Amino acid sequence: MTSKYSIKNLNKEDGVTLVELLAAIAILSIIVTSFLAFFIQAANTNKQTNEVNEATFIAQGVMEEITYYSRQGYTVDAAKAEAETLSPQSGYTIETEFNEVTNSSLHQVIVIVSEGSKARAKMETRLPFASESE
Repeated sequence: MTSKYSIKNLNKEDGVTLVELLAAIAILSIIVTSFLAFFIQAANTNKQTNEVNEATFIAQGVMEEITYYSRQGYTVDAAKAEAETLSPQSGYTIETEFNEVTNSSLHQVIVIVSEGSKARAKMETRLPFASESE
């Protein structure tokens, strides 16, 4: 009886054919390729986010220095001169604009951090500066 049972098991053809194996590999490769595109897009997004974050930190530092000049009693011209001496960092260029606000003793201060020709960060505030006559 045991011999009949083992002969029946030998005649069964359980297993995977080459065609089934190739189909499974093709399906898996399509799925992996689609997920790979998501990872590439995520890497590009992370790179852009890091660039914007770095430029924002630089703009924040410049804005804090200009705020310091305002609190120390600098005039607008002195603050502009100090802002021009701030050195660009990591290949970024720093632009500062000082605009007088009408009907106010405040000045609008804009800091723009650019990389090449593309602006990466822009910050704006209004600060009081000492007048020229003081």
